[in-house]
Amino acid sequence: MSKSKRLVELMMAVNRKKKFTVRELAEEFGVSTRTMLRDLQELSGMGIPLYSEVGPSGGYQVLNERVLPPIAFTEEEAVAMFFACHALRHYASLPFETPSSSALRKFFAYLPNDVKDRIEEMRNRVDFYTPERKETCRFLGILLESAIRQKVVTIEYETTPGRDRNIQPIGIYADDGFWYCPAYCFEREAYRLFRADRITSAVMADPSPPPRDLHEINLSNWGPHFHNSLKTTSFRVKLTRRGVKLFREKRWLFPIPQLDIAEDGSGVLSGTVPEQEIPFFAGYFYTLGADAVVLKPKALADAVRTKLTEALAQYEL
Repeated sequence: MSKSKRLVELMMAVNRKKKFTVRELAEEFGVSTRTMLRDLQELSGMGIPLYSEVGPSGGYQVLNERVLPPIAFTEEEAVAMFFACHALRHYASLPFETPSSSALRKFFAYLPNDVKDRIEEMRNRVDFYTPERKETCRFLGILLESAIRQKVVTIEYETTPGRDRNIQPIGIYADDGFWYCPAYCFEREAYRLFRADRITSAVMADPSPPPRDLHEINLSNWGPHFHNSLKTTSFRVKLTRRGVKLFREKRWLFPIPQLDIAEDGSGVLSGTVPEQEIPFFAGYFYTLGADAVVLKPKALADAVRTKLTEALAQYEL
């Protein structure tokens, strides 16, 4: 085995092992302990964070910040990887903001000059727009880590200042420039959705309530667990032809309702919404103006009427 190939395989081996000795690695690679010691010194010089311990039970181990082995990319793959990271730049907060910036700088620094020139030109030709929000999310890292490790987090929320609540995050996701964290709330004994920028403090709960087994619940399937824990009411909304088009263009956060289209292009929208979210949906249908008429429930129709009356009052002479 050539030295360069041995070093690459050695890099993968030490990243895989928690702890090892020079003799163990020398036997595994079929070289002398002196050669293996030189190889480990070269890895250390390349940036592999090795830590050595002396004594009968001593040896080497890789610190937490492990370094991955080199990977060869084609030019198209390199450009795609760069813009995958570049697409996140509009977010004010990221759960891995510092590592992603560092990785992008390293990645760009080692590209050939002609590929750098191509990427620089593409910066002005392609973009991934996300609404820029001033709200920052200080605790994305701990929310994501607790979701991965199935840990309970004690948070304070903007709407209930000074009151701790224990939650077990399912994950985090970005939507329309905001970060959200669906989680099981131990106070409500139900699933809830939290805006991450409204979380004012977050620490691993200590002592924590026993975590729930949420391994089978993730961002792709948590919705029904959330909706089943809320008291809902059915609704019907009549839409003009233009209203149907507007509905299809506007975001709908909850399960997509049924839309029945008539021959003239108008339609009737029906489904269920949580009772506690009626003010939110009143605002949604209010933006459709005369192209949407709430038929039921009365509480939703009254909420829309109130918004229209308040808007009209702004124009009274």
